[in-house]
Amino acid sequence: KQWYQRRVAITAGRDMQIKPSKIVDNNGRVYLPYLHEWKPRGYDLISLVNILCMEFSSSPPLFARTQAAPARPKPTYNQPQSYPGNQYQGYAANTAGPPTIGWNLANQGARPPQQQPQPAQQQASGFGKATLAREDTQIIIKNSIISKIEHDLKQRYTVFVSRYEAEMNALRQQEQELLAGEEQLREILEKIDLEKIKIKETIELFKTKDGELREFLSQHERASEEDMVDKQIEPKTALFKQYLNLYAEESALDDAIYYLAEALRNDVIDVQLFLKNVRALARKKFMVRALMNKVKDQTDKCEIK
Repeated sequence: KQWYQRRVAITAGRDMQIKPSKIVDNNGRVYLPYLHEWKPRGYDLISLVNILCMEFSSSPPLFARTQAAPARPKPTYNQPQSYPGNQYQGYAANTAGPPTIGWNLANQGARPPQQQPQPAQQQASGFGKATLAREDTQIIIKNSIISKIEHDLKQRYTVFVSRYEAEMNALRQQEQELLAGEEQLREILEKIDLEKIKIKETIELFKTKDGELREFLSQHERASEEDMVDKQIEPKTALFKQYLNLYAEESALDDAIYYLAEALRNDVIDVQLFLKNVRALARKKFMVRALMNKVKDQTDKCEIK
C-alpha cells in the first residue's frame, strides 16, 4: 500500500489575508517537520491539528485586511457660458496657460487616463515575484529544517534527562538499600558475637560434664556382669520364674491379637484368616491363663507355709 505525504494549505477569506512566516509561505502552504516526516504508523490527524494549534497560537497565519475609506464625491461645477472669441474665459485670470488638450470643464469630474505598463515591465515584475517566492520557499524550508532539528534535539535532551533521572533514582534506591543492609549486618555481627560468648560458656560446661562422666565411668569399670539389669530382676524361685514367663507370654498373645485386628481393619488380611489365627491364639491364651492360676495357687501355699 502506497502512502503519500500529507499537505496542509491555508485559504484566506474575503476580508482576510495570508501572513507569511517561517512555516507558511505566500501561497498559504504550511511547512512542518511533522508533515515532512509523515509515516503511516505513529502519525495521525489529531496530533497534526494539535501541532497546528500550538504553532498558529504563537504566530497566526491570517490577518484582516484594512478597509479603504469610502470615496468622497467630487464636486461638480456648472459649465460657464462661452462668449464668442474667448472659449476659456471660465478659468481664473492667474492661470499660466491653456488647459491640457482633451481636458476641459465638461469632463472635470472624470479621472485622467492611466498609462498602461509595458510588456517588458510586466515580465520583469513577474520574474522578480517568482524570485522572491522561490527565496521565500527556500527560507521557509530552511526554517522548517531548523525547527525539525530543534524539535529532535529537544526530544533527545528530554530522553537523556529522563534516563539520567531514572538512573539517579535507581542509584539512590540502591544506596538506601545498602545502608539498610549495613545496619542489618551490624545487628547480625552483634548477635554472632553474643552467640560466640554463649558457645564458649557451653563448651566449658560440656568439658566439665565430660570430666565428671569420665570419672564416673572409671569408677564403675570394675563392675561385673552380674550387675546387669536383667539379672537384677530375676526371680529367686522356679515358681516365680515360671509365673513371670507365663505373664510375658500372655502379654505377647494379647499384642498378637491386637495387631491381627489392626490388619483386618486395614484390609491386610481377610476375615477367615483373622478368625483362624484369633481362635488359635485365644486357645493358647486360655491354656496360659489356666497354668498361671495353678502356679499362683502353689506360690500362695508356699508363702502360707
